[in-house]
Amino acid sequence: MVGARGALVALACLVMVGLLAIFGLRASGEDLSGLWADVALPLTVLGGCLGLMFLVLAAITVGRLRNRRRRPVARFQLVLSQADEATFEEVAAAYEQLVQMVRRSLTARLVDGQPWLALESWFVPATRPGETGTAALMLACDPQVRDGALAALRRAYPDLSLRADSARDDVQPLEFAQPAFVPGHVLRVSKSRSWALPIGAAAQRNAGSNARSTMAGIIRQQQQAQRLSCVRWCMLPAADQLDSRAAEKLAGRGDQRPDAARSGDVQAALQSAGGAMAFLELQAAVESREVAGRRGRTRAESFSELQNACRQLLAPALSHRGANHLSERLMVFRQGLYRRRWVRGEPPLLPDPTGSTLVSPRELAVLMELPSLGSEHALPLQRNTIPYLPVPTEVRRARIAQPPSPGHQDTQAADRHEEEEIVDAELVFEDEEAIR
Repeated sequence: MVGARGALVALACLVMVGLLAIFGLRASGEDLSGLWADVALPLTVLGGCLGLMFLVLAAITVGRLRNRRRRPVARFQLVLSQADEATFEEVAAAYEQLVQMVRRSLTARLVDGQPWLALESWFVPATRPGETGTAALMLACDPQVRDGALAALRRAYPDLSLRADSARDDVQPLEFAQPAFVPGHVLRVSKSRSWALPIGAAAQRNAGSNARSTMAGIIRQQQQAQRLSCVRWCMLPAADQLDSRAAEKLAGRGDQRPDAARSGDVQAALQSAGGAMAFLELQAAVESREVAGRRGRTRAESFSELQNACRQLLAPALSHRGANHLSERLMVFRQGLYRRRWVRGEPPLLPDPTGSTLVSPRELAVLMELPSLGSEHALPLQRNTIPYLPVPTEVRRARIAQPPSPGHQDTQAADRHEEEEIVDAELVFEDEEAIR
């Protein structure tokens, strides 16, 4: 995958070649006045075009930054059900639909900026002895894409719902305020090898999905840490042109390695490549706290202690081995930047040009599969005991009730006790006397 660095390197090489040519001509005693008269007009036009291009890029960048700050971001709590088992292929299809739903065209991205959507796992430790603490799964997104995101996730989890606002009568989802959470440390991970190679478990995962999911393991690590923490899976849809690049690159790699062992790995990787590609920002953050020091004094946690705490939270995601695996990214000089971004859940302004965070839907299924009740019955997650029951499409809608006319009283009296209409869970009779 060639990013912006390749274009900058090519431009720098052209400038160096031009400077070396001018230096060689001056060293050889050539008169450059005639040469300048020949190239003055083309260089002036080229400089004007480059200047105009930089002005356009600056205007686009300013617009993206402004729209990025103004983009509304709301948090809604995901409530799992008692029967939420889903196969691995169903989870991958659900996340592919989710990527396609959030994805925007190139023109829309240039004007409005890159859209994103995030799942967050929050854990609040217990305040009283004997309690286990509280864990919550949050959906952080633009309120306009909330219903579409929930519909995509319901493809694998039909009974998934959002926590309703009990103060309202119209059963609207409860919108949570931005938490007053100041991370003491932020840890990010990415692929350690080529972007085309999938994460190890994505190539070997079978159709059944009854094992403990990565997200469930991370929530378990948060529960064991017993500290205020948050793990975020932030998803940025990639361009349409990248959907088939991974499969093409893997196919070319398989042709270059004819041995059976390597070709088997490539074939397994090809099965998990392709689909709606997305950039995944997997991050963990913990709040700084006081620890016991020497001579009974308390001190603030050091950088290495906070780093190890975040590393333990992401241990289930870092344990996937095979064709590729996740590794820690260097965040020494960017801690302050990502602490400020954490409240709104903002991803980087531009995705990593190397493609180290580019993943396929099957990789999203490995890293973002929701915890099932069968394998993780002891997790402190709120679950809904009432299944989600949408209104069937074949049910007829209610008609507007009108008073009977004098000419139709006999006909309506004969059908008085027979005609009725169904609206969700209520029966609406067409004659007022039938109600009496």
